[in-house]
Amino acid sequence: MFKNILIRSLSGAVFVALMIAAIMIPPYFFGGLFLVITFLGLREFYSLVTKMQEVDLDKWISILGGLFLFMSVFLDIFFEVKEGYGLYVLSASAIFILELFRKKNNPIKNISLSLMGHFYIALPLCAMALIEKGHPIFLLAFFCMIWASDTGAYLTGMCFGKHKMFERVSPKKTWEGLFGGFVFALLVGFIFFQYVQSEDAALLNLWQWLGLSTVVFIFGTLGDLVESLFKRTLNVKDSGAIMPGHGGVLDRFDSALLAAPVASAFLFYVLR
Repeated sequence: MFKNILIRSLSGAVFVALMIAAIMIPPYFFGGLFLVITFLGLREFYSLVTKMQEVDLDKWISILGGLFLFMSVFLDIFFEVKEGYGLYVLSASAIFILELFRKKNNPIKNISLSLMGHFYIALPLCAMALIEKGHPIFLLAFFCMIWASDTGAYLTGMCFGKHKMFERVSPKKTWEGLFGGFVFALLVGFIFFQYVQSEDAALLNLWQWLGLSTVVFIFGTLGDLVESLFKRTLNVKDSGAIMPGHGGVLDRFDSALLAAPVASAFLFYVLR
């Protein structure tokens, strides 16, 4: 047991260190790491959905399309290079065209799940790039809120959890844990307002920081439940095994995937 805890802790520490380094060293390290995350997340997603009946999609063309989507947005917002969008349009169109010749049982399901991977994984990572471009402090705060709410929910639920929240999808989650996670997320927002202000990030007042915490917490929780629903439907415990003790990339980013687009929209309206 101690060995498992040690492996989990070391793996988690390396992950957090890489994420913080990428956030604070844009654009090249950020772009490189998040491109790798996009690839790994898409690979896990398509490996999972091909376990479903009548699903036989072309995994590699689907992954390529998702990578083109992330690279297109990244190059646009950091370097004002817009030519990448044409590559994404071509790769997305290829997903439809290839089904004409592959003679699979359910081409509609193959196309739908191929594009779903782009919207579920690549697009939220594009939203994280938008947040990063706004200011690295905002993306750092975003992930700290996600991590704090997860930790707070776990600790509070373990100590005080009695009332099940969503037993059909995630039997271990409780309302007490949900409340604890919310308090931890709000605390992170307060800390960033109080101690981590910068010239640009100071554009957020206390209520806006707390509003960002609330948005990230709500949609992060829903994102966690959505991935739990997927895994329960597919009857798998983890999305992958690339992170010892933590599972796969999707297991680490499940909360962030649903929260990132909403958080980027929140910051856009607050900062405009």
